Amino acid sequence: MNKHTIHRLNNNDPSALKDLYDEYAPLIYRFVFSILRSESDTQEVVQMIFIKIWEMRKVLRDDTNLKSFFLTVSKNSSYNYLKRKFREKVFFEKLELNLKLKSPDIFDNLVEKEINEKLSLLVEQLPPQRKKIFKLSRFEGKTYKEIAVLLSISENTVDTQLRKALSFLKEHLSNEISIGVIVFLIKIL
Repeated sequence: MNKHTIHRLNNNDPSALKDLYDEYAPLIYRFVFSILRSESDTQEVVQMIFIKIWEMRKVLRDDTNLKSFFLTVSKNSSYNYLKRKFREKVFFEKLELNLKLKSPDIFDNLVEKEINEKLSLLVEQLPPQRKKIFKLSRFEGKTYKEIAVLLSISENTVDTQLRKALSFLKEHLSNEISIGVIVFLIKIL
């Protein structure tokens, strides 16, 4: 199956990717879950792995040991995901901590005010449910479980929506803030 499936994949046959998914997704899922310990994170990484496989389909050789290949890609993708998630968490924790601290310096107060204004505007741009989930989590300190029960949704949905909100905020904060805010962020990071 390997040679034929890889050949089909090399020739842009989407059904080859489906065949690979059907055969290897359970193995990949178990392996990734053993690293991430989160169903929603694992599902996201498994999807990213198969997207990556599709994107690199032209470079796969017929003699590739798919099991070893998938496990290597899964390990690397999982660790990269953990690193990215950790960097995002640290970034927002530092930002939140520094926004809460009162600085006697006028410049810092102005920068803090600008960040708060930008953050408020960006939060308002989130889709309604994502905004509600973000506010419940970050402003009211509710747990994923409490939010899930309150909104009648799964904890996985809460996790996914929060990750999307944080990604959006991080991207837009870095794109929209003024030079003064950038200087402030450099100071706190």
